[in-house]
Amino acid sequence: MMGTLGLMAAWLFIVSLFLVDTLTTLAIVGPHVSPARRQAWASVLLVVPLGMLLLSPAGAWAALAAGGIALWRLGLHLAASRLLLRGLVPAPGEAAARIQALATDFGLKRPVAVLLDPADRMEPATLGLLRPVLIVTPSVLALPEPEFRAVIAHELAHAMRRDPLRIWACGIARTLLGWHPLVRRAADLFLLEVEMAADQQAVRWTGDRRGYALALARWGLRQTGRTAAACGPGHAQAVWTGATSRLVHRLTSLTDADMPAPHLSLPAWLGGGRLQRRWWGRMGWFHLPLGVAYTVLYLVVTRLA
Repeated sequence: MMGTLGLMAAWLFIVSLFLVDTLTTLAIVGPHVSPARRQAWASVLLVVPLGMLLLSPAGAWAALAAGGIALWRLGLHLAASRLLLRGLVPAPGEAAARIQALATDFGLKRPVAVLLDPADRMEPATLGLLRPVLIVTPSVLALPEPEFRAVIAHELAHAMRRDPLRIWACGIARTLLGWHPLVRRAADLFLLEVEMAADQQAVRWTGDRRGYALALARWGLRQTGRTAAACGPGHAQAVWTGATSRLVHRLTSLTDADMPAPHLSLPAWLGGGRLQRRWWGRMGWFHLPLGVAYTVLYLVVTRLA
């Protein structure tokens, strides 16, 4: 019979094989599906290893660890939210009404609470796991109308999609399994796809893809420059490199219809062709049976052992 260490070694091998297989398949299929679909792929890359770990001999300890990490991250979220809320005030009535009018135009039925950072230190953000709150700054309110619509549409998309909850759940998986480099890769991919999916939703609302991309570029570069300056010369280059690479991926996805997933490497021999794009796009949900198949494989290996 295979001992506990052998079963855990089997778990590590099969999980690694699943991650390599799925990430490779995603690199082939991903450029031809929507960011929301790629986000689903990335979520499976996080959920399946965690589920297999819970089915392993270390499942009880893994469940306790996952529960503890969830409570710890929830406590951090609540503490950070309270700290942030101390410096925020309700948005002026005119600004709140302006944002609520946009939410209504975009089809959001629930009213959105809007808070203002009078010190203008924060980024526009959506905060709150269950009841998202929109945070704006004087800089945002002073933007020209097209840029204002773009920034608010992006944050309203996060609120509608409940992305703060998704990001919190991703943090649990990354904290528990982040020692595996491919899990870290999946978590980074998931977070990028969250932003890209919000971009696509905002574009559908505003109806101006290139105008939205231009507004995103202007705001992103301006805020990245402010952040880099605040970090000092020792970290400015790292801030610029990381932030601008993510921004370039998002902008390329918005402006180049022939390369909707620039952050995924597609083999040259599979590129091009409308028929090929349509065929690969139909494989968008292939990640679900793939995850089930590897989970069943692990269960068979452990039972036969």
